[in-house]
Amino acid sequence: MHIFKFVLFPFSLLYSVVVYLRNKVYDMGWMGAQKFSVSTLTVGNLSFGGTGKTPMILWLLKEVFNARRPVVLSRGYGRKSKGFRWVNNDSTPLDVGDEPLQIFKLTDRRGVAVCEDRRTGIEKIVNDVYPDIILLDDAFQHRKVIPKASILLTTYLNLFYNDCYFPMGRLRDHKTQANRADIIVVTKCPEEITLEEAKLIKKKISQWSSASIFFASLEYRELDKEALSELRSTKNLLVTGIADPTALVSYLNGQEIPFTHSKFKDHYNYQKSDFSNLDRFDRIITTTKDQVKLESLIPKSMLKVIEVEHSICFNQKNILINLILEKTLD
Repeated sequence: MHIFKFVLFPFSLLYSVVVYLRNKVYDMGWMGAQKFSVSTLTVGNLSFGGTGKTPMILWLLKEVFNARRPVVLSRGYGRKSKGFRWVNNDSTPLDVGDEPLQIFKLTDRRGVAVCEDRRTGIEKIVNDVYPDIILLDDAFQHRKVIPKASILLTTYLNLFYNDCYFPMGRLRDHKTQANRADIIVVTKCPEEITLEEAKLIKKKISQWSSASIFFASLEYRELDKEALSELRSTKNLLVTGIADPTALVSYLNGQEIPFTHSKFKDHYNYQKSDFSNLDRFDRIITTTKDQVKLESLIPKSMLKVIEVEHSICFNQKNILINLILEKTLD
């Protein structure tokens, strides 16, 4: 492993220099970046996937902008289409991507659109509906748009200041860019995280950013007694196509639910041939993100979807909500 890292180090060094220079070009105004009259909030990270961006978008829609008229704009990673599209009842993962479709279905068909060029996407959304705010999903590196505010996510087990640049590590952007964030949320924290530990993490993050810092854990929607009893006594196949299924695996183990895990890459487009052994199992356990792609391949009666959401630690939920509203809509 040490030899492997030694071989990758020059590539990581080169990558860090390239992303640093790219950001400097934008910081100095040499590349065009645009502000919009409509309020925009970016949710993103400095690493490749797995920080909880989609659950954070869902949390924002439910807890912060539930009384407003928000629209979510995503690139639509994994889709086969191009250009701007509204997500609608007839959309498929291949049309708009799995996460935008997931958000659309979990929020009672609220406004969700996809476009690889965020500027074009914002312009089309404004022309069509002019919302109170546009939530820019995974757009922290999209420097062509200057958002009104930015939320940066970093995970408890892989904090950005401890990570290495790609390909040695998971960092896709320079650590100095954390200072562009207005709010940093440390996600996937253990429920037992202490204030003392949080203070130490805050101190280290503050060396890179002046953002307000919050902590959140993943909370799985509690299974009722009947569902829990059934899953404990059946043969289950866990199917995941997400960046990091560690938290879900730990949750199922903690609930004493037996399962065999079929782990696919993030945003994987499932095929019928992936499930040739279904007759060996009674239930397919999966995530809401994977559900939108599995429903056409697996009988719905076999699917058991485990829903998850962010829970803000240290009773700071209302403080975070008010801060977001202050920075975006006031």
